[in-house]
Amino acid sequence: MPVIRLFSPDASPGPAALEQLAAGVTELLGLPAGHCWVWWQRLEPGTYHRPEWRAPDTPPAPVGFVVCKESYSKDQVGALLRLLQGRLSQLLNVPADEIFLTVQRAVAGELLVRDEVWFAHLEEPRPGAVTDLVPIGRVHTDRSDLSDDYWGDVTSVIRLDGQQFTAEALLGLDTFSHLEVVFRFHRVAPEKVHTGARHPRGNPDWPRAGIFAQRAKNRPNRIGVSRCKLLKVDGLDVHVRGLDAVDGTPVLDIKPYLTQFGPREDVVQPAWVDDLMRDYY
Repeated sequence: MPVIRLFSPDASPGPAALEQLAAGVTELLGLPAGHCWVWWQRLEPGTYHRPEWRAPDTPPAPVGFVVCKESYSKDQVGALLRLLQGRLSQLLNVPADEIFLTVQRAVAGELLVRDEVWFAHLEEPRPGAVTDLVPIGRVHTDRSDLSDDYWGDVTSVIRLDGQQFTAEALLGLDTFSHLEVVFRFHRVAPEKVHTGARHPRGNPDWPRAGIFAQRAKNRPNRIGVSRCKLLKVDGLDVHVRGLDAVDGTPVLDIKPYLTQFGPREDVVQPAWVDDLMRDYY
C-alpha cells in the first residue's frame, strides 16, 4: 500500500484531485480501491530552502516521498514514479522534470498497517502454501486495460529479470513457433477472487459454472496460462503476439509449445464457450 507525502509552498489542489491521484496508483499496481494514502503538506515561508521556489515566475513543483513495498519490482516502482510525475505535472501545470520524488522501501515485519495486502506478508504461511515463487520477468505492452476481448493482434515483450538470468536461459527458444506463458493476474484484488460457481463474465444467458470450469481471471491463486505466437528473441526480450496479459504482468514461467502436449482425442466444450471466445482473439 503506497504512502505518498508531497511537500510544496503551494496550496493543496484539493481532496478530489488527491483522491484521483490515489486511484491512479491503485489501478496501476492492481490494489483494491482505497489502498493508497496521499498527504499534501503546504510549507510556510522560512521552513524550507529550495532556490527555484523563490523565483516569482516559477510555479512551485512539489517534492515527494513515496513509501512502497520492498517486493515491488523496479519496473513497478518506475511506472509508479512516472505516473506521479505525469499527473502532478498536469495538475499543477509545471514541468515534469521539476518534480522531485524519492522512494523508500518498507520491509514486511517492520511496518504495521491496516492494509490486508501488506498484513498478509506478516502472517504465518498456511500449511502447504507455496511461498518460493519469484517472477522470472514481466510483460511490457501498450495494453493496460482489463477488457476481455481482442487479444489476437496485441504484441508484447516478455522481459526476463537480468538479475536472475542471462540470454543463455532462452537459448534455442527461437526454434519454436509458439509458447505457453504462466503468469499472475496481479491486478485482481484478493477480495475479488471467486471460489464457487458464477455466470461467466456475469452473463445470465450463460449457465453458472464453477471457477475451475472456466478460465476467469478472478480465480484462486490468480494464475493465468496462455498460448501465444513467438515473434523473436532478442537478448532477454521475448517478443510475442496474442498474449492476453496486460502491461506489468509478472511472468512465472515460459515453456515452448509442443504438439505432443496437445489433446490426442477430440476436444469437447459447451456451446457458451464458443460465444464467449468469439471476439477473444
